[in-house]
Amino acid sequence: MSDVVNWGVLGYARIAKNSIIPAIARADNARVYGVASRHQDELPVGEWQKSYGDYAALLADDAIQAVYIPLPNSLHKEWVIRALEAGKHVLCEKPIGLTADEAREMQQVAKQQNRLLMEAFMYQYTDRVRVIKQVLESGELGELRHINVSFRFLLDRPGTIKMQPALGGGALYDVGCYPVNFIGMVTGRLPVSCKAVSETEQGVDTNLSALLQYDDGLIANIHCGFNAFGRNYAEIIGTKGMLVVDKPFLDDAGTLYLHTNEGVRELPVSESDRYQAEIRHFSSAILNEPSRLIPLDETVRNMQVLDMIRAAI
Repeated sequence: MSDVVNWGVLGYARIAKNSIIPAIARADNARVYGVASRHQDELPVGEWQKSYGDYAALLADDAIQAVYIPLPNSLHKEWVIRALEAGKHVLCEKPIGLTADEAREMQQVAKQQNRLLMEAFMYQYTDRVRVIKQVLESGELGELRHINVSFRFLLDRPGTIKMQPALGGGALYDVGCYPVNFIGMVTGRLPVSCKAVSETEQGVDTNLSALLQYDDGLIANIHCGFNAFGRNYAEIIGTKGMLVVDKPFLDDAGTLYLHTNEGVRELPVSESDRYQAEIRHFSSAILNEPSRLIPLDETVRNMQVLDMIRAAI
């Protein structure tokens, strides 16, 4: 078996063009074999082996082992399942679907086809997350009582799919899924209740906050939006301490702050290459080498919480 995975990309979306395709090129166990676009004439020439005028043609190419899907949220389920049934391993942009039922259906097909499927939460492959997990495992925070996570930015691109409800637009799906995933990563369980409020524009949520309560009394707050100044922040508060995380979803170098009765301790984090690490780990798993994948059970749980929040609005 080759020591390099051939990747295909379904759609030339901004995140594919600017982040994932370059990341595949940087990974030592992956290469961009082909890209499919309904606007094939707009694809650059010579940057990869093949270009395809439709997605089905890429899936029919036996030279491709893994597929990355950056399509609009409403198309994820269809093309994830079609890719799995074509024998491809699939890395799908977040959120993996529109509901937990969609996520379960995709999980079942991946199992039936014996193929890997993972939701692309690239921030989990950063040094920040490594240090966060290290602090949690140390017990220095004590019993967790509150988690507060925000991810928002000012959306200033007219005509974006993020503002189209039929395509799965809205702040909760676009950026709110990150705080939900972060809280799930910390707690490892579902909340027992949820309250939420939102501001809407053009049929999608543009400003949303939700309160999640857990069976032990832990309360978690998420905030997301794209109609005001940006915010990327998290704090985890326990009975013994508080961890403050600036920019939890980015991968630049920085400092985490651990507050305890002994004072404030600075925890440095190194710059990471989150997209490259995500591709490298997924490719390693395909090659049956050591890797760390985000489990599909975590993905389903993530979607269950999104369902709860949407139902509470």
